[in-house]
Amino acid sequence: MNIQLQMSPPAWQALSFAVLSIALLVALVSDAGSRRVPNTLVLVMIMAGLLLHSIGPTSASKAEGLFSSSPGALGFVTSLVGALVALMVFLPFYVLRALGAGDVKLLSGVGAFAGTAAFLNIALWVLLAGGVLAVARLAITGHPRLLLTNMAAVMTGQFKPAQTLWRMPYAVAIAAGVAAHAAWVFSGRTPILNF
Repeated sequence: MNIQLQMSPPAWQALSFAVLSIALLVALVSDAGSRRVPNTLVLVMIMAGLLLHSIGPTSASKAEGLFSSSPGALGFVTSLVGALVALMVFLPFYVLRALGAGDVKLLSGVGAFAGTAAFLNIALWVLLAGGVLAVARLAITGHPRLLLTNMAAVMTGQFKPAQTLWRMPYAVAIAAGVAAHAAWVFSGRTPILNF
């Protein structure tokens, strides 16, 4: 049984962006308020990405996914691989205690919407946004020594949560990275990593 949404690829793209944006907004509010990203939200997000890519329309030419001027569903497998690649790329950051588990799972949800190629570009933007937020936080708090000590501890695997100065709500960087990648691509620029 082959089920497909009866909508144009641009309408599918708008629907998919709306679902992704709402999920990121909910994650951002939750992370900023309680420093937690709900597992239920992440599960729904991954399932929505997989579903939209499974039953969404493909474009007349080769479908290039959500972040493309020729949008179209990538298919279940490509969406799933996007989620898994996101998990594999950011899992080391969790192991090093540089990111929380909720942040890594949220990135996996983004990967389900983006697919592998777009997600790798989004990852660069997310890391850049995270760096900007960290520098901004450093400027606000004025604790450069503790920040540098924490960075060295993370790099050597000796970080202890008690050393933390402030847990940054990384959903802000994730949402900013997704928005930055979308703005970059839809302004006519070639993705940074072009596969």
